[in-house]
Amino acid sequence: MPNDTAPAQPRSANPDLRALDLLAGSEGAFALSILNSSPDCIKLIELDGRVSFMNSNGVTAMEIADARGVEDRQWTAMWPEEQRPMIEAAIAAARRGEVSTFEAFRATFAGTPRWWHVTTGPVRGATGQIERIVSLSRDVTATVTARQRLQDEIAQKDAALARQKILMGEIDHRVKNSFAAVIGLLRLQARNHAGSEAGGLLAEAASRIVTLARVHEQLHLDPGAGRLDLSEYLHALAKDLCGALNCQLDVQIELSEPLHASPSQAAAIGQILAELMGNAVKHGGTDHQTRIVLRLTRPDERLVISVEDDGPGLPDGFDPARSHGLGMQICRIYSSEMGGDITFRASALGGAAVDVSLLIETPAAQTAV
Repeated sequence: MPNDTAPAQPRSANPDLRALDLLAGSEGAFALSILNSSPDCIKLIELDGRVSFMNSNGVTAMEIADARGVEDRQWTAMWPEEQRPMIEAAIAAARRGEVSTFEAFRATFAGTPRWWHVTTGPVRGATGQIERIVSLSRDVTATVTARQRLQDEIAQKDAALARQKILMGEIDHRVKNSFAAVIGLLRLQARNHAGSEAGGLLAEAASRIVTLARVHEQLHLDPGAGRLDLSEYLHALAKDLCGALNCQLDVQIELSEPLHASPSQAAAIGQILAELMGNAVKHGGTDHQTRIVLRLTRPDERLVISVEDDGPGLPDGFDPARSHGLGMQICRIYSSEMGGDITFRASALGGAAVDVSLLIETPAAQTAV
């Protein structure tokens, strides 16, 4: 029968066996040289927990005056009381043949503060039985100190941010109250001068401040958002404008898709809409409910805002280029800043329609994953 057994590998081809041949008769001396050349504190521990050996660098690292002072001492007793359960657990794990690691504080014998990264494992004899325990302790004081310093800095910054958040909340509250006070005073004066040119100007001023107050209010409700939901913002703005203009409005808002804008963009859009809606009320008269349809669409990279009303419509010969009113100037300024333009046409509602095309990024609302 053919012999399927592979020929024995020559000892010279096996690096482990080759090393044993080279160290024949000097294994102990070689092991001792390895132990003493390591920068770590290496200890051999008996199964009952007694320290039977500590390398010379370990004696130095632990600042031990006489190495004989640690021989036959319980390893557990060499640690602070609060660390001893962790040491006992490491010894028990090594007895089971397991390797374990931990990080702990232990001052040297001279009292110098030290942090140690400790690895503990079993030492097996020729028969494979666990005969001792080996423990390697590496000085990681610099690393732990740097980590603690970083953690302290982070904690201080977190505390500073928490204080800043409280202060910002107080500032937001005061700004909100200031907006409300100014708007209230303007509305009061507008009512006192109702029917006069001054009353109309005061109402217009109140509506312009309302748009800024609404942006601030939206951000105050969700300061971390960074972007405003235009649907929510415009519905709230329309309600605010009704109060500022002291009139009745039937506003229908249509969005082609969920749209968002930055606070500065929303403020500009709000100012434009406040002027256009105010014009619709002013020219339609305050003696009846003005109907306004507001549409926002994204046909391309632009945002198109269309405002239609059921008022008397555009006057004959209307030329927007020759209009020098403050409201129209505000619309032109904001639309120009955003690379936009304004066009006028007749509304399907029977009144006037204004289309404002803005070059603006208003990404669709992101769906939570």
